[in-house]
Amino acid sequence: MNLIYEGKAKRVFKDPNSKDRVIIEFSDSATAGDGAKKDTFPGKGAIACDISEILFSYLEGKGIDTHYVKRLKGPQLLCKKVSIFPVEVVCRNIAAGSFCKRYGIERGTVFEKPLVEFFLKDDSLHDPLITMGAITRIKLVTRDIIQFLIRVTLSVNYYLSELLKQQNLTLVDFKLEFGKTEDETIVLADELSPDSMRIWDSKSVSLDKDVFREEKGDLVSTYKMLLDTLRAASPEDVDIAKEVVQVIVEPKSGIKNPPGEVTKKALVRLGFAEVDDVRVGKVFNIVLKKPITTEILNHLNIMNVKLLSNPISEKHKVRLE
Repeated sequence: MNLIYEGKAKRVFKDPNSKDRVIIEFSDSATAGDGAKKDTFPGKGAIACDISEILFSYLEGKGIDTHYVKRLKGPQLLCKKVSIFPVEVVCRNIAAGSFCKRYGIERGTVFEKPLVEFFLKDDSLHDPLITMGAITRIKLVTRDIIQFLIRVTLSVNYYLSELLKQQNLTLVDFKLEFGKTEDETIVLADELSPDSMRIWDSKSVSLDKDVFREEKGDLVSTYKMLLDTLRAASPEDVDIAKEVVQVIVEPKSGIKNPPGEVTKKALVRLGFAEVDDVRVGKVFNIVLKKPITTEILNHLNIMNVKLLSNPISEKHKVRLE
């Protein structure tokens, strides 16, 4: 097979049977401290592959688009070929690792709601934290895509957390990568394994790569324990979470807006002389019975054209924030 890419713990090959597929092979190596610490653990790659297979299949079953196609022999997955976005998405439920070092927060501090962060994918710069403003200014991805990635990440967080909760485990944080397929579908890519997430048991004992980072036990047996736990879980018992999106419809520039003019006059009469203009539009809160996907966003645009807005006099946008 022709090698496309080799990372710290995976290799990506061309699929000899399809130009639209790739083969991801998990290795037995582990790294920490930005590559300063390295070691090899026989059997680790196969277990990480098993866990990724289970979790990708689970998320697909809940309606989240991923690059996963099927399991192959050995530590390999057949996946859709994607163009990976140059940013990594990290979701944190509890303070741990680099977050504690960065802000001096006590390890184990539980956040009121999940925190989503972005990191630039660049080994030469050591994958620095990057703001949404910087991402859009240097044109890594658009603001709309950023909002999409945040919503999907929060959905992944819900489904993984609920599955682990069945087994008295806590999802502390995790890293995701996303990409686009040839047909412009945005999908969850890379891997879903303890190499890229933190999971604690009821006593805050790690079932992830922190075992290697902090030399707290045997990595392979720890990963195997997590794999056995996931195999005992019941994905069908995790409820589908409803998603809410807003469709905002506004009058186009230059189009008269009588409701806005009436409202402006009323506000001025009430003493708000600083009001220069008011444009009155519509907001639709749409509740979906599955996670946000590229297909659903396309459907929302069709809804706007066919029903929710007048394309001649109004403009619309889908708000995911």
